[in-house]
Amino acid sequence: MKFTKLFSFATVTALGLVLVACSTPTNQATPASSTTPSSEVMTSPSSATDSSSTNASPTTPAAPTTPAQTSNLDGTYKGNDEEDQVTLVITGTTGTWTQVEPDGEQEIKNVTIDPTNQRIIIGDDTERYFLEGNQLTIEDISEDDFNDKIVLTKQ
Repeated sequence: MKFTKLFSFATVTALGLVLVACSTPTNQATPASSTTPSSEVMTSPSSATDSSSTNASPTTPAAPTTPAQTSNLDGTYKGNDEEDQVTLVITGTTGTWTQVEPDGEQEIKNVTIDPTNQRIIIGDDTERYFLEGNQLTIEDISEDDFNDKIVLTKQ
């Protein structure tokens, strides 16, 4: 009976140590996650760039340009998608995509902007966007072999 109690106590103690050991790396990994450096880069691009390590440098150029592009996206854009006329109206992180076919048929889709990842969701399709001056380029991220881009001009 004494051996059973001793064995049970040893087992519970060992399991407790295993739980503590397993939880320690999780707590240590949280401060090293990419979320903290990203928010620092976005709030203070100059100081974050100076103090960044080499593993953060690939994300450093994208982070400072995202807020500027988000604030400049508001407005009405027009262009063509193959034979269809496209009008995109953006306000903040939402908008509408109106596509008019040559026969006059019109399709309207809701738009959501994800400025952090430079993604635009048009209806159910997720695309990548780039803003250069008054031109908004929307690129199909699912088409690897075919370069499917739509260039819209701000009105």
